[in-house]
Amino acid sequence: MLTLPVHTLELQGTNYEIGYRLGTLISENREQQLAYTRTLEGFGENEYREAIHLFDEWCPGITEEITGFAEALHVPAKQIAYYALSYLLPRCSQIALLPSMTALNKPLLARNYEFNHQMEDFVLVRTSVTGKYTHMGTSTMSFGRDDGFNEHGLAVTMSACGFPVGAVPFMRAPKLKGLHFWAAIRAVLEHCTNVEEALLYLKDMPIACNVNMMLLDQSGNAALFETMDGNQAAKHIDPTSPEQFLWATNHPVLPELMSYEPQAAIHSLQRAEWIVSQLEGSTGVTHEQLKDMLLLSYPNGLCCHYFEDYFGTTKSMLFSPADGIIELCWGGRAANGWHTYDIRQPISETSTTIQISLERADLAMFGYQSLHR
Repeated sequence: MLTLPVHTLELQGTNYEIGYRLGTLISENREQQLAYTRTLEGFGENEYREAIHLFDEWCPGITEEITGFAEALHVPAKQIAYYALSYLLPRCSQIALLPSMTALNKPLLARNYEFNHQMEDFVLVRTSVTGKYTHMGTSTMSFGRDDGFNEHGLAVTMSACGFPVGAVPFMRAPKLKGLHFWAAIRAVLEHCTNVEEALLYLKDMPIACNVNMMLLDQSGNAALFETMDGNQAAKHIDPTSPEQFLWATNHPVLPELMSYEPQAAIHSLQRAEWIVSQLEGSTGVTHEQLKDMLLLSYPNGLCCHYFEDYFGTTKSMLFSPADGIIELCWGGRAANGWHTYDIRQPISETSTTIQISLERADLAMFGYQSLHR
């Protein structure tokens, strides 16, 4: 068992003010400073300027936030690693249920996020940037968002679509210049009010990673938006659709993209089949049922503790956009507790600890099978 710190954070003000405060929070921690200011081979002055141009177009304000952060640390802004890692890992599960399937007749979005514990912020943050929509979600490298929902009741989660793409050596190199998912998700949360607006915003956004993005709004609209090597596809459902729930694990779900990666990891296929077996034809699904699904152990559940194999559940989340509520459990262990947060209320800033279990995976689960079995 390993003990880890987790935090909640309330951020308000201009992008610059928020960035400066983030910088002051880590200014006393030498190890964190090195993590945020490392450089990557092949990311030079030209790439830095291209990244700024891309952020200013699609994620306005992030450049100012990084400037404030860098000034608090007394380093050049181009040295902040977020530029290199976002300008272009995780293995996750996500489920969107429309109101007809839930016990309270309200839309729900459930998600697990699996990765390595050393590459997780373990921070839930509520962010109110001047002139943008207030949103709440978990952070990546402080500036990005892995997930979240905003004051208008739009929720967004993600899972990798096929083999992860990234700027580090053990990931697949991107096929195009563009943004990583954590920059795209934050941009959507700060600028869109519902699923329709989010799909329009994402349609022309250059996203360099391969990602399944789940969208749900408080009116009961849901969509699965997938990207694969720059190709896009989307499936949109509403209360009148024959299907009333969507799911995604770590492979292409939509037929338009399957030909680009016609195989999937065994663990991804098994989790997908298990989700469908639990929910197909169901009504009256409760919050507790979904939380149990998230914390039941793989293969008869969605939770994994294989952190050293980059497949450990760092967080489980349940979003109720109509209620403005997130329920969050860190570390894939019920013993760490489910905690409830309301987007209408500022977060009380806290630091506490959780425990995670370190287990080793059966490597056979990382083998691949055809999507057309």
